[in-house]
Amino acid sequence: MLKKKWLSKEDGVALPITLLILVVMGALAVVATQWSAQDVKRTERYYKTREAFYIAEAGVQQAIDLMNYDSTGNSPGDEVASGGFDEVLEDLISNNSTKLTNISYADGTYNVTVSDNNDNDGDTTDDDDNTLIITSQGDKGAFSVTLEAVVTRRLFRGDNAITTEGDLGGNGSFTVGGTNGSIHSNSEVTISGSSATITQGATASSSCTGTGCVSGGVAPQDIPIVEPSDFKSYCDYILKSDGTIQEVSSGNIYTFTSPSGGNWTTSSTGDGNALFAGLKQQSGVWKASSSTITDGMFYVEGDFSTTGSPAGWQTTIIAEGYINFGGNADIANYKDANDTADIQNLFLVAGTDIEFSGNPSNTIQGMMAAKEQLSISGTVTLEGFLIAADVDTSENLVTSNTISGSLTVTYNGDIVAPFLSNKVKVIAWQET
Repeated sequence: MLKKKWLSKEDGVALPITLLILVVMGALAVVATQWSAQDVKRTERYYKTREAFYIAEAGVQQAIDLMNYDSTGNSPGDEVASGGFDEVLEDLISNNSTKLTNISYADGTYNVTVSDNNDNDGDTTDDDDNTLIITSQGDKGAFSVTLEAVVTRRLFRGDNAITTEGDLGGNGSFTVGGTNGSIHSNSEVTISGSSATITQGATASSSCTGTGCVSGGVAPQDIPIVEPSDFKSYCDYILKSDGTIQEVSSGNIYTFTSPSGGNWTTSSTGDGNALFAGLKQQSGVWKASSSTITDGMFYVEGDFSTTGSPAGWQTTIIAEGYINFGGNADIANYKDANDTADIQNLFLVAGTDIEFSGNPSNTIQGMMAAKEQLSISGTVTLEGFLIAADVDTSENLVTSNTISGSLTVTYNGDIVAPFLSNKVKVIAWQET
């Protein structure tokens, strides 16, 4: 009976239970407040460090832009153009301190440095593998983030069979084929008539009109500016500006003399005729004829012209000036087995214009690169790619880029050139 009375008397239990619950809830509120305050601090710190991250990223991008573009928007940038990555290591930061050093950005600052990667040469001022490290520190208030981007310049591999910086015109029944059988201009493309075949189509950064056009207004493509002098050391013979010929391997200098129809001589009269009978400098232009010319890679200090050549001549012409190559004899790209594949891929490289025509019956493999304009016509059959950088119009051999006649160009994207892309690529990125 007493037990039942005690259990039924509950008014004394409710108050302590309520107080206990309030104490627990108060403790939980204190803990929650403390955790919330810590979360706010952590969130604030995160956002501040992310702001510093993006500021540092802006510095990396600024350095890349300076490597890729000069003040007029052309590629590559000034330091890359004047001396490659060695020049970048030496002068990029000092030449562009107003864009790379202590730069205010998004209420913070960034500072950029450039260094050589570990290319095993022991010299941090000399780049041996076309790879550098861009380091950018971004600061926002009391927070700092450092980013490293590893950038490289890859060997150029053409995306199209024919690529030009300036306008490109076409007419006739030419064929551009292969898996990369396309043409592109960073300006305009105009194809006249309906006989041309461009299997992968034509594109242009400005307007594209005529047969095979896929689209205009597309992004410009990278077109390297090829310097003939970069390949002088690979040449077997130098056609010198003074009218003599130097044989590189021996150092012998051959001089042309007029008696008895002309002789190339180094130690005895005519001892060079078996090598160079078909070569002569006339009015400052080196000219080739159908007479004997030895196979090999020739470097021309000036312009080179031919309307004929020895049948089956295997040659590569690297000229500081223009190359005007014509005639109907079969010719082939000279490929020295001692050279790497990229050097062997060179066929014609000109410091100004290239005009290639004629009707050889064989297929010519390799690539042609003109620093100014190029014109290809006739019934030529080529396997490879062609590029024209259009850096100037000082030479009037070719006034605009054209393809015409019944020529065939086949390109499968499988030719690597011995020169670097104008633009750097990021191959690795990390926050340190």
